Amino acid sequence: MSEQPSTATSSEHTPGELLASVAALRRRTRVARNAYWLPLLLFGLLTAAAAPLYVESVESPALRATPDNPALTGLGGDFLERSAALGWYWLVALIGGYLLSLWWYRWHGTRVGVQTPTRAYVIAGIAGTLIGIVLPIALRFLLLNTATVISNGTSWATTPLLGISNRGMLPHLVIAVGLLVLARLERSRGLAAVAVCYTAALVFVNIYFQTTNFEPGDLSRFSFLLAALLPAPILLVGGTIALVATNRKPS
Repeated sequence: MSEQPSTATSSEHTPGELLASVAALRRRTRVARNAYWLPLLLFGLLTAAAAPLYVESVESPALRATPDNPALTGLGGDFLERSAALGWYWLVALIGGYLLSLWWYRWHGTRVGVQTPTRAYVIAGIAGTLIGIVLPIALRFLLLNTATVISNGTSWATTPLLGISNRGMLPHLVIAVGLLVLARLERSRGLAAVAVCYTAALVFVNIYFQTTNFEPGDLSRFSFLLAALLPAPILLVGGTIALVATNRKPS
């Protein structure tokens, strides 16, 4: 008789304790599988490594004639002096970076016992890279080789996107899309915040270039470098913070 109240009390609390335990397990699982610090640092470093290709050897003119580059170098930006080299660099860097991220997540998942499904992230990144190659061609065709009604009706989208392309910033847009997809897969507010800030920086840079009426001589040899590298510290700082937080997790 004396044991009956104890048993009843224990039964009353069991469902709540079970739910709390399941919720805690889900939180630990989500934290354990988070490994986004490496893609952030990787793409931040790849952007920094591309810096010399964004610097002009002489004072940059306000408008550069479109170079006759191979189609595969479409990621390099037609306004840049070293657009062909930059296009090849980003073609290799983006595809290699996404494949390395895929390997990293699989290795990390094997090590911790839980894995983030990153197939959609890699598909988004590689598909974005391929779209970035053909997009400048399609944009120029819509803007220059279609009927006036069509070109004027689509100019609200083609003009800003062509500006992003010409300044060699399409690779940054591909990175931003990939990070937004990865944040959804990771269900990470931290990564989502970094991805949103990175995207906002890209938008800010391009609005500045789009709305400023540059005259000949206004652009220096470092103008495109600043445009390309301004968002990069967001990735490096975000990746560093995520790495530090990962190392501080209790084992």
